[in-house]
Amino acid sequence: MKRFAIFLTIGLLSAGGYTALCATTDASHMLPNTVINDVDISGMTLAKATKTLKADADIRRQSSKFTVSFKDNNYTIDVSDALTLDFKTAAKEAYKEGHSGFFTRGFARIKALLAGNHVKHPPVTEDSELLHAQIKASGLLNAFTAAKDTYTIENEKLLLTIGAAQRPDEDKIKKKLITAIQTKDFEHVISCPTISDDIENLERIYQEICTKPINSTLDRNNNYAVTEAVTGVDFDKENAKKILAESEEGETVKIDLIYTQPEISAQNLRDRLFVDNLSSYTTKVSGSSNRRTNVRLAAEKCNGKILLSGDELSFNGAVGEQSAKTGFKPAGATLNGKPVKAYGGGICQVSSTIFAAALFANIEIVERWEHDYVSSYIAAGLDAAVAWNELDFRIANNSIYPIILDVTYTDEYLTVTIRGTKTDDAVVRIETETLDSSTSDTLEVATYRNVYTENKSQLFTEEIAHSKYAR
Repeated sequence: MKRFAIFLTIGLLSAGGYTALCATTDASHMLPNTVINDVDISGMTLAKATKTLKADADIRRQSSKFTVSFKDNNYTIDVSDALTLDFKTAAKEAYKEGHSGFFTRGFARIKALLAGNHVKHPPVTEDSELLHAQIKASGLLNAFTAAKDTYTIENEKLLLTIGAAQRPDEDKIKKKLITAIQTKDFEHVISCPTISDDIENLERIYQEICTKPINSTLDRNNNYAVTEAVTGVDFDKENAKKILAESEEGETVKIDLIYTQPEISAQNLRDRLFVDNLSSYTTKVSGSSNRRTNVRLAAEKCNGKILLSGDELSFNGAVGEQSAKTGFKPAGATLNGKPVKAYGGGICQVSSTIFAAALFANIEIVERWEHDYVSSYIAAGLDAAVAWNELDFRIANNSIYPIILDVTYTDEYLTVTIRGTKTDDAVVRIETETLDSSTSDTLEVATYRNVYTENKSQLFTEEIAHSKYAR
């Protein structure tokens, strides 16, 4: 019983002491040993601590210039404008300790006296792009080691000697700068962290030696002379990366090269250039002498046009504007469904005849418009209307060989022959289908291109045009 009384007395005295400690702990001031980012704010009010932290942040910001060393060169980086410290939040975070409740004050004070109340509230980069710009402005990002990978090509293999190419690692540079700011280490020269440039070097080498096979073609800038073909070169980049990762600096590794011959060599092109008539289409020219003149002029401007593989022919681009200055005559035409006299009237017969020839040659049709009415010189669905700055007719050479247009006007007949090089035995048939009844005010016609093998097996069919004419 006596022992219990002793323990009870000690407990009451301890409780009283702890209560007294809680009571004497100043609720309006920071605890002892309170430090934020190495700034001692012990015993300060919240307002004074905030002011002190702001002053420290201003000093740090003004002096936030760092020297980064890379390969015996020093680079100065000013990060002041890219950094910010939320000193108000930092002060409030430190103040929370020991000020959450009466009976926790004593424990918090004891803890602060024994272990300290240290708060880390590092500065942050509000604008990563600005920080990047400041690092870039120093010139550091343009630095690299001179020992790049080198290579030679022998016996269809890439012999790659691994260098020691390194470049600055920007992400790690940013982290080191932040650490230096937090520790107030403004004098120490930062050693630049680096990253291997092996992958970048491999990509550089790939771009230098690898190419797709290029067919021989005609040089439009050199009087359509035959160009030399280019053999394709390639290698497996993913496999090359694995080889590099497993190799050491200074080691020479072998990487297999893949060579692909082009489909068309220079000699092949010379032997087969324009040797085949891909198609031919003829229409009869009638009307006034002015109209015939316009047809002849347009035919002359389209005659001899060469389209390399992938090239487009614009009819308006080839013929140009029709006017008295360009030699065209006023002749019958249609404007908004009404007959008119217009310079160049009749040239649509040339575009329509080219359209029909292109259909049978299996040439790609890029742009085509129908007339208001069915034309007298060609069947419905086979015409191609043009109007300067309004309607154009365009085709594209979808063959791997060049093609040439022979457009001639003789003895009242306009003939378009497309010459090129046949690459298969396909046969083209053109069909038109009337889609409406005879009682309709509009004549609708669908134009189909059907492609067959030589033994009449159908390869494909496609709708080329859908035309609507006023009756």
